[in-house]
Amino acid sequence: MKRNVNIILTAWGVFSLLAILFTFSRGVSLEKKHTIIIDLAERTKTEFFLSQKFHESFLLTGDTLSVPLLIEHLKIMEQNFDSIIHYIGKEASEVDPQSPEGFISQVPSMQDNLHEIESFFNKRENIQNTESQHELNKMFAAYNLRFKEFETGLQKYLSAENSDFKFISFLFKLGAFAALSVSLFFISKLLNRLRITEIMLVEKTVETEQKERNRIAADLHDDLGAILSSINLYLKILEAEVKEGKDVSSQIKNLRQLSDISLQRVKMAINNLEPLFLKKYGLVESVQRICESMNDLGKSQFEFDAQHFNLKLSPNTELIMFRVFSELTNNALKHSQASLVRMTLMSSKNTVILNYTDDGVGFDMASGQNNEKNKIGLKSIENRIESLGGSCQLKTAPGKGVSMQLRFRVTRQFTKKPSKTVNENE
Repeated sequence: MKRNVNIILTAWGVFSLLAILFTFSRGVSLEKKHTIIIDLAERTKTEFFLSQKFHESFLLTGDTLSVPLLIEHLKIMEQNFDSIIHYIGKEASEVDPQSPEGFISQVPSMQDNLHEIESFFNKRENIQNTESQHELNKMFAAYNLRFKEFETGLQKYLSAENSDFKFISFLFKLGAFAALSVSLFFISKLLNRLRITEIMLVEKTVETEQKERNRIAADLHDDLGAILSSINLYLKILEAEVKEGKDVSSQIKNLRQLSDISLQRVKMAINNLEPLFLKKYGLVESVQRICESMNDLGKSQFEFDAQHFNLKLSPNTELIMFRVFSELTNNALKHSQASLVRMTLMSSKNTVILNYTDDGVGFDMASGQNNEKNKIGLKSIENRIESLGGSCQLKTAPGKGVSMQLRFRVTRQFTKKPSKTVNENE
């Protein structure tokens, strides 16, 4: 889910940036283009007005010096029309007269009119007679009519381009809004999922803590409670024998042994609540010491390998992992009947991986009763790993032992020294 949200937000950001750049650059270029075309059209209109003035001056005064100036204005008008076609980007012969660019189809006719007027003045023969003047007036009138149609078409063309640009801008805005809406939808789902996950983690933490309390209470009742009951019984016997004047040295010795055992059990209970050597030695060496203690019992061989573990965990994470290792070793001793137990702690980038295998009796995961009997503590392990945002994978079958992989992600920090492998022969 997080990956999907990041992809969508990135796509939305890139799309929005491209849309902004496109609309800005397109708007600037369009405005520049329209300004130039309008300026050329206005200058052409001015040149035509000046050519008419020179024509009228020639008719009134007969001054032939005005003719070259008139022809020069006509040539400027032709050049302006060529420039307008250049900025439109299409030739007059290529456009559909019904299209927005169709107005430029008028340009060749207007240029022909200008050529005719220019040719007429270049001849300079009988220009001032009535027939010639009538012919010139018809040429100027024809040009003027076409130019008005040209101006109308130009305004429609500019309006159509502006409308197209606004429509494209609207589509970009609509696309950006749609992408943002999808992003917000996924973000909302992600936040809701995180809230549900947080609630589940709190519930699992409470559940794990309650199971730990129940386990400690059971240990105190079954182990320390029985010893204290024995001490109380010996005290009653001792009291009776003292009154009778009997030798009570053996009872005192038994009481001393029971008191030593009870003291050891209290220390073990305290250590389960707050492992003092975990703070002193750290996770890896503490687990090594647990394995050494288990190997001294001679019941099962425990091998622990942490050569490829090079992350520094937080104190809280180390405590959780220590509880996990304790639960794994206790389960192995109580239920697995294994001769060999292997535990491997490693890290890959910022991921912690714990692999556990044993060659014990295993259990049937599909059988409810047998499952409950053989999975004592496994649910607690799963809850602890999930509280770190990790996952557990369990494989087992009757007679096939147990294989488990636990993994979770942490912030990467390297320890100074690599860890060693612990087995029975060390």
